[in-house]
Amino acid sequence: MSRIRSPAAHAAGLFALSLFVDPQSAGATDVTFRELFDERLKSVVAVEFFVETETDRRPSTVVGMLADDNGLVVLLDTAIPGWLPPDQLKDFRVYRPGTRDGIPGTYLGQDFLTGWHFLRAGGEWSDQTIPATDFETAKPAIGDEVWGIGLMGKDFDFQPFLMTGRVSLIQSLPQQVGFSVSDIASPGAPVFSRAGAFIGWAGNPVPQERLLFLENNRYNVGVQNPNSSGSFYLASEVLPYLGRAPPAPTGQEIPWMGVVGLQPVDHEATEFLKIENRSAVVVSDVVKNGPADLAGIKQRDIIVSVNDQPFARFSPARVVTTFLEREILSRKPGDVMKFGIVRGDQRLETDVTIGNQPTPLKEARREYFSNLGITLREFVLFDRISRQMAEEEQRGVVANFVKPNSPASTAGLRAGDLIREIDGLEIKSYEDALQLMQAIEQDAKRSEFVLLISRATETSVIRVRLK
Repeated sequence: MSRIRSPAAHAAGLFALSLFVDPQSAGATDVTFRELFDERLKSVVAVEFFVETETDRRPSTVVGMLADDNGLVVLLDTAIPGWLPPDQLKDFRVYRPGTRDGIPGTYLGQDFLTGWHFLRAGGEWSDQTIPATDFETAKPAIGDEVWGIGLMGKDFDFQPFLMTGRVSLIQSLPQQVGFSVSDIASPGAPVFSRAGAFIGWAGNPVPQERLLFLENNRYNVGVQNPNSSGSFYLASEVLPYLGRAPPAPTGQEIPWMGVVGLQPVDHEATEFLKIENRSAVVVSDVVKNGPADLAGIKQRDIIVSVNDQPFARFSPARVVTTFLEREILSRKPGDVMKFGIVRGDQRLETDVTIGNQPTPLKEARREYFSNLGITLREFVLFDRISRQMAEEEQRGVVANFVKPNSPASTAGLRAGDLIREIDGLEIKSYEDALQLMQAIEQDAKRSEFVLLISRATETSVIRVRLK
């Protein structure tokens, strides 16, 4: 997961600096830009943390941006996998560029609307830090010179270097995103105009399509450098959301409509539906007894408007699904949204009272039984949807982790298996499973136990031998 640049990238940054500074100008110009660079460097940090699983502990280092004067740091959505339980994230430390000693940080959680992660650096911050929010902002235009900061790895004390480029495109995806002709910053670092105004925040690397030829066979592949980015969220898309740091890593009320598999309607189909120059969304499935189901929305309904506002025409078409999801997530549970729907030859309107999302996967309860080599996780809505199960079939627990070479692994149990029975007893709740497994683990005389599991469309019995 490390996103810190290499020494080779540092050399490239120094070369970019030589191009960025006008060689015809006097030495004072060079000093002025160096002052800009040094000052804006104070808004960039490196963040180190560890992912601690049942059997190992892996370090990761990413780049973050300072968002206020009290040590608030914001990280990209991909800096920490969204499915990781917060209790597996350990020992956050925050480093200023060019330093070896970090200070402790506290993980605050992930914002459900933006996907960004927030943490708070502990201790007192010196005058060596400046939040990106303190700088003047500007909106870039195509052709503008822009620059950002890259960081080397921890072995090189997170030494910073300059990266530069020119704006090649500004696109609504649906947030306003800028693209440069070259990489301009480490992902998660701020991006600036030639004059030093804050214009955006470097996003995730953009894959580039390439042709790969192997033994006379041609393959279409996507190539990206995970340590640098040529895309950035415009400042106007960043600043309004920096105040969304969660109060705690878990327990947020997440707005939820109860629909599954939203798909864009291609532009040719919108012409057939007589909604030319507009986007639309098809509902693939509806969760039984969810907000959409209770409001009468059905599978294969086509949503064409929200609160009497038709969707704009997005390009590519898939952007409309992100737009709709953000519209829902920007509400609160209990809010009412009006949806315009096409159902066959009917044009309908329906009000949906937004609900609170059931337990998300990363917050599902789980427990590791070290002697057996199994982590049991409670069954949540995500499991029912992914397995396409009816509500009345929702029972059992999930084998979330199976330790290699453990008795359970040797018997054939796999991560993701749904355990329906333990020793012939039906699992009606997570608590039932814990009680049975605890008794098995604590019984030193037990030689085996039996599991009834479901895997995909198959059901089988696994005999786990302990001796």
